[in-house]
Amino acid sequence: MIQKIMPKGIKVISFDLDDTLWSGPQVIRHAEAVMQNWMAEHTPRVLSQFNGEQFLEKKIQFIKQNPQLKNKISLSRQVFLQQLFSELGYKNAETLSQDCFHAFYHARQNVTLFDDVLSTLDALKQNYRLISITNGNADVQLTPLANAFELSLVAEHFERPKPHDDIFLHALEQLKCEPHEVLHVGDHPVHDVQGAHEIGMKTCWLNDGSRQWTLPFDAHLTISHVRELLRV
Repeated sequence: MIQKIMPKGIKVISFDLDDTLWSGPQVIRHAEAVMQNWMAEHTPRVLSQFNGEQFLEKKIQFIKQNPQLKNKISLSRQVFLQQLFSELGYKNAETLSQDCFHAFYHARQNVTLFDDVLSTLDALKQNYRLISITNGNADVQLTPLANAFELSLVAEHFERPKPHDDIFLHALEQLKCEPHEVLHVGDHPVHDVQGAHEIGMKTCWLNDGSRQWTLPFDAHLTISHVRELLRV
């Protein structure tokens, strides 16, 4: 159900990626499975030492011990794998960690867009400039959306992720536009809506039913699928 109408003066529509244009959990589950298969072939000691739950717990502990890597999603995974392989006695741990990460990262780009996403973006491009801003490590150029956006920003290239203003302000600088001329669309109330709202962007919450709204203000638009943007 659409709430309100498209704010006036919008020149740019910014999109979150995971869980806005495709299913993030589905993509990560697939990439993790590919990584597990890679380890079964190349570093089998990992799977003999840790089950899935233990592996995840070890990774969580690694991030807690290395908070400086929390926002560096790709780098943290590589460093974690290198440390893990080294602990298990693999002498070429650095090379193995890079190869293992590449297997994961390639699979991570194998996304299945939600229905009508591509056609919706193509239609919106007739009237708006389109960009993407993500806290994940998807490389848009390796997905079916390679030609969808004029600018794609990934949070791990910045000091802080959404909802901090670093990545949003950089987008405005690159676009040479004012905050009120941008509508940011995303599924996460805090990371997407609050982050964009706090620097003066217009906001659109994609409510897929997985998160509760707890913010003290309303988004300018509320939708359940990006195709609804064509009807406002």
